[in-house]
Amino acid sequence: MVKRPRSARQALALLRRAARDKGLTVEQIVNPATGKPRGKGSHEVRALYDGQGTEVARSALTKHPGEMSWTVTRTFEEAFQGVLGEGWMDR
Repeated sequence: MVKRPRSARQALALLRRAARDKGLTVEQIVNPATGKPRGKGSHEVRALYDGQGTEVARSALTKHPGEMSWTVTRTFEEAFQGVLGEGWMDR
């Protein structure tokens, strides 16, 4: 479990680093019909893709500045835990 809340910017940087270490890529989900990023309001959806381009996990991040709440930080970590391993945000 994550040891402390993170900002969305920090969480995304940690996700990219952990994904790179596992040979995965992080991309923002885009609606193919409109070309606009998927999300709702101040949230954007990010996904992990393997080497063949198959989506293996996804979660949403806020766009606001400052730290995310404990609940949002934990939910973000848990969404990618199955692929990146337990405690990936604290490595």
